[in-house]
Amino acid sequence: MSRQGRKMRKLPRSLHFYVAASTFYAALVFFVVQYIYTIQLAESGLIVARHDTEDILASIQLVSFVVWLGISLIAAVVMHRLASALASARSAEEHRQQELGSIFGLSAALAGPLDLEDIGRQFLGAVRNALDASVTVALIVYDDVLEAFRTVGAEGPDADQLRGEAYSAVTLAAAIRTRVIDHRQPFLVPDTAANPETWTKLSQEMPQVARAASFAALPLVSRDRLVGALLLMSDRARALIADRVQMPMIMGQYVAGSIHSALSVSEAEARAEREALVNRVAQRARASLDPDEILRGTVDELGRVLGVSRAIVSSGVSEDDLNVSYEWAAPGVIPVGRGARSIPVAQFAARLGRTVVVTDIRHDRRFAEPATKDMRQRGGVAVAATPIRVGGQLKGALALSQIDRPREWSANDVRLIEAVADELRVAITSAEAFEQQRRAVAELERLNRAKSDFVSIVSHEFRTPLTGIQGFSEMMTNEDLTLAEMREYAGDINKDAQRLNRMINEMLDLDKMESGRMQLHHEPVDLNTVAAESADRVRPNAPAHPVTLRLDPALGTIMGDRDKLTQVLANLLNNAVKYSPNGGEIVVSTRVEGAAAHLVVRDHGMGIPNEALETIFERYGRVESRATRYIRGTGLGLPIVRQIVQLHGGTVWAESTVGEGSLFHVTLPLAAAAELSGVAGAAPPRVS
Repeated sequence: MSRQGRKMRKLPRSLHFYVAASTFYAALVFFVVQYIYTIQLAESGLIVARHDTEDILASIQLVSFVVWLGISLIAAVVMHRLASALASARSAEEHRQQELGSIFGLSAALAGPLDLEDIGRQFLGAVRNALDASVTVALIVYDDVLEAFRTVGAEGPDADQLRGEAYSAVTLAAAIRTRVIDHRQPFLVPDTAANPETWTKLSQEMPQVARAASFAALPLVSRDRLVGALLLMSDRARALIADRVQMPMIMGQYVAGSIHSALSVSEAEARAEREALVNRVAQRARASLDPDEILRGTVDELGRVLGVSRAIVSSGVSEDDLNVSYEWAAPGVIPVGRGARSIPVAQFAARLGRTVVVTDIRHDRRFAEPATKDMRQRGGVAVAATPIRVGGQLKGALALSQIDRPREWSANDVRLIEAVADELRVAITSAEAFEQQRRAVAELERLNRAKSDFVSIVSHEFRTPLTGIQGFSEMMTNEDLTLAEMREYAGDINKDAQRLNRMINEMLDLDKMESGRMQLHHEPVDLNTVAAESADRVRPNAPAHPVTLRLDPALGTIMGDRDKLTQVLANLLNNAVKYSPNGGEIVVSTRVEGAAAHLVVRDHGMGIPNEALETIFERYGRVESRATRYIRGTGLGLPIVRQIVQLHGGTVWAESTVGEGSLFHVTLPLAAAAELSGVAGAAPPRVS
């Protein structure tokens, strides 16, 4: 700028100065002109000496002076206004040049690849020059996945109030949420004292800005995407008005594009890292069909990558059914424990059907119920969870927690959690398909073994009586026998026929019971009497096996089918005799246990291996060993016992020590309990 221009800028612009200068100039000019005029008159000899004439001339000169002075004053006012207008124009031009310079400087500074913190630093440095010194400005970036704002920078007198803050879309002030986020329009309160109702509610929802006398929130939009917002506040009323926020809005559009680019780059990098992790998870899932192995590798790696304290997979088909099936915990973190059910964030995610993230569970109203007390006591501060669904049906939930501090879950964190949950869904589906196939193969193998067992039993157990019947009948046909011999052979044929008929009836009865076609005839039954009668029938045929009864006289009656319960006792006693080839005492005892009758049959036989204690209750389930090879039996006696006991609403199980003997336990509901629970018509419970 020229020296003359700089001098002109320094000229006073006060109206008093212009009036004084104009008056002085007018008086000076008037007196000089008057002096010259008087000299000219004197030289021309036109001066009149008369006194009255001089008075008239003096009056004329005075009037001329006053008129001239008035004209100069008017000129002074006009000049003052012209000078003020020129100065204002120059100031406005210089201000515009400064603003354009700031915009161009900001544009140049944001041209290169920058992270969000660098963008915030450059922007705040530029925008501060366009604002009053009392204004505090904060740049917050919007995460559209988490629906939350994160402060990346703040400058001004109250910057500490806003620096480092995070605002979720749920907890953000309703007025700002509606205006800025939903409608993407500026929110401006020039004077908070003039809007007490609006400002009182807003300051309660955002206590960080409660001290402001003037406030503004400006949206930052780039390519139809809300990338952030600009918060401005001042302790001076009307420091922020529509005209004064225009420049920050213009500069905000420049920074919005840079934020968008930075977010896109960050998202691309995070997506690459996420896809790499997901690919490893997918490869692991496809390389193994063991769900535990898949969970162990996947969840452990996810927990370490995210740097969380704990990662949990809960399984279940409803939110109330969820329980911990696998858990990874960082070193020094106390595990929740497998099978635990109190995981509120997982249940909440399952209920909503979407991902849930919580920065600090201690300050989240959704988790203020007593049900979350256990989780808070275990140290869960920041939590995140997403449901795992297969075919639209809930299969479980993936939950992560930070126990030592609050955590702002980023969009990349959420996307990674959801991607891993999706791969877990695929892994679970594959594992379930494999498990179904494995069960189908196991069932086919079981059926094949059952067929082989059936053929073996038919070929052995059925052949024995048939051979006897055939042999005795041929002897009766082809040989001359006495009447006594004929009767003896006929008796043997009858015994073998009864044995064959009994085996066939056992098979038919078991089929009826397993298919639910067996009908019971319920009546009050004295179990002690049934036990005593069954023992009496066994004693004559088992002299080497003394049967001892230890019956509880207070047992009372049970509601059941007397014939079927007699069959239970007969099968258990015959089994005890059969598998005690060297003899030994058999003890039958009864006692009352709560609302049930407990029957125990104990022998001192060869015993049963632990791995066979369950299979002996299955069809054709026999303990195959050198010692049992020559013991006859169809393998249907104990399965029939189990079916009859279950039809009566009871349970049956065995305990045994190889070489010492076995105990068979039967519990049946007493008559009063059976009538109250309607156990006669109930579905049979699982055998324990």
